[in-house]
Amino acid sequence: MRVVRAVGQGLSITHKGWPIIAVIFVFYAAVRFFSVPNDAIPPLMKKIGDWRTTVVIFTAMTLGFNYLLAGTQIFARDGIRNSRFGFKGFFGNCNRFFLGQLGVSAVLWMPVWILALVAAVLLGGAIMESKAYLLTAAVFGALSAAVTLLLTVFSVLICMSWAIITVDGKGIFRSIWKSILFCGERFFSVLGLLILFFVLMIAITLVVWIAYAFVVQGLRRLGLDGHIIILREVTGCMLNAYFFLFLTSTLMSYYLNNRKADERYN
Repeated sequence: MRVVRAVGQGLSITHKGWPIIAVIFVFYAAVRFFSVPNDAIPPLMKKIGDWRTTVVIFTAMTLGFNYLLAGTQIFARDGIRNSRFGFKGFFGNCNRFFLGQLGVSAVLWMPVWILALVAAVLLGGAIMESKAYLLTAAVFGALSAAVTLLLTVFSVLICMSWAIITVDGKGIFRSIWKSILFCGERFFSVLGLLILFFVLMIAITLVVWIAYAFVVQGLRRLGLDGHIIILREVTGCMLNAYFFLFLTSTLMSYYLNNRKADERYN
């Protein structure tokens, strides 16, 4: 019941946060413009081998993501606690809570990326060896599945860390440890929450892209093929911004509701 309630509150807060979504949309649009090679949109990065440019773009993306995440967390927290949904003060909250969000991300993203890379390499090895060495391919496949399972468990356990450091004001490592304890006690509930979110995300995405396909057909009949690429980029960035706020609000709602229940029983 708390899972459904958290998702419902997440949706409600998201639909009251269109100014936040607009800001996140601009961020994603800037990222797409400067980092994705495209014939219609001149990219800053022309060569994959230009590592200096790649590092600059990646650093900007990481800092921008965590900066906006900080303000989004406070928007969700205030909406759930006090039914306050004002845009005023958003960037002030981004400034205030940025370092905490960045610290949590810096600690947690590295093991996530390492596990994901190991799983991908093992899976690639299984595919490459599948025609000549079936036993080796099976071993690689099993190891890839095991690492993927470990990555899933780890992701579930740490997913509340960003919300906890915002709500409780604890240090980076204490927030991560509390997330592990909190999610460990409710592992399958948190897993169900994430699964429900991703199911809704897929459903919403399908509806939007079906509508997009109809609009594209209309543009082609009008001879406006050149506008299709712009529409595609705008649609993708808008969906990313919407799900950014939706996921943040859903996790915040679940944490606050369960935290309140724990305090009441204790």
